[in-house]
Amino acid sequence: MAKLATAITVIILAVVGQHICRFILALNPFRIVYNHWPGPCHLVPEVTNGSEDLAVTSSGLVFISSGPNDKIGKLFTLDMNSPKVQVSRVSIQPTYFQDDFIPFGLSVFEDPTSKEIRLFAINFNGFTIETFRYDPPTNTAHHIKTIRHPLIISPNDIVATGPDSFYVSNMSPFSSFPLMALSLLTFLPTGSVVYYENGDARTVANGIKFANGINMSPDGQVIYVASMFMRAIKVYRRQTDNSLQFDHDIMVYSNVDNINVEPTTGDLWVGTQPRMWQAIVGPKPLGSQVLQIKHAESRNPVVTSIYSNDGRELSASSAAVYHNGHLLIGSVFSKLLHCKVDIPT
Repeated sequence: MAKLATAITVIILAVVGQHICRFILALNPFRIVYNHWPGPCHLVPEVTNGSEDLAVTSSGLVFISSGPNDKIGKLFTLDMNSPKVQVSRVSIQPTYFQDDFIPFGLSVFEDPTSKEIRLFAINFNGFTIETFRYDPPTNTAHHIKTIRHPLIISPNDIVATGPDSFYVSNMSPFSSFPLMALSLLTFLPTGSVVYYENGDARTVANGIKFANGINMSPDGQVIYVASMFMRAIKVYRRQTDNSLQFDHDIMVYSNVDNINVEPTTGDLWVGTQPRMWQAIVGPKPLGSQVLQIKHAESRNPVVTSIYSNDGRELSASSAAVYHNGHLLIGSVFSKLLHCKVDIPT
């Protein structure tokens, strides 16, 4: 009996030890972050508490969410075509709505007929989906409605497919932060993707280790999902019934956050944290890295590191948008960086 107990103890310790080692390695503890820039970069004034996600219109207008570090949630816009790089705070109507609004993941839908711009935002306060009608002349977002559904449990990011339809990533099967943290620490593939349309929703992908950013190819045929703990982007083929068929993984070996898709080329611009281990051990800032991925829909993608920093200039990059030679980089908790891209892309 004693030998059996010893054997069981050894097996349990081996399994737990293996899990701990895999979890630590997934956070890149031994990664050395080298600094490099695509051209001259500078911080954008007025954004200091976070620029967690970026979503860009076809004309180059970028929406910026302040993220969970800002007690009063804010949305900003920045025109990538303007010679002056500055943000403008979006007026949210009705004004009382912003009291409980902490914007996180963003997506934009531009109606091809009416030209209406509809903004989708994940509200980190309550894990709901908020939709807005955006008025460009007044830089105002008019709240339309709040979307809740039992399958939308712990949303992180969203990609709109129509005025009332979208794909959304769930980080975890739990909505309470303690249980969510526990499920993520188990390193189990419990993340998922849900498709929502006109009040109905269904799970279309699961088995994802920390489902994070999500976006769609310009032709609407491919869905990209960031698996943060897998350090990869999962590629799915969109079916005619809006279900998803897994195609392949793009390993980038950096903890992937949000994904943006360049509309003309289909290139992915990805915000990542190259050494997330620093978030646990502290006190140094998290590093930042922006990746460009060409031919992401194919089995032969080309991954290029466009920007990398040890965290002293920008900590914990979370999103990146490229437009006409300009690169905008958001961060989870801190600043917003603009770079002029002087290298071939």
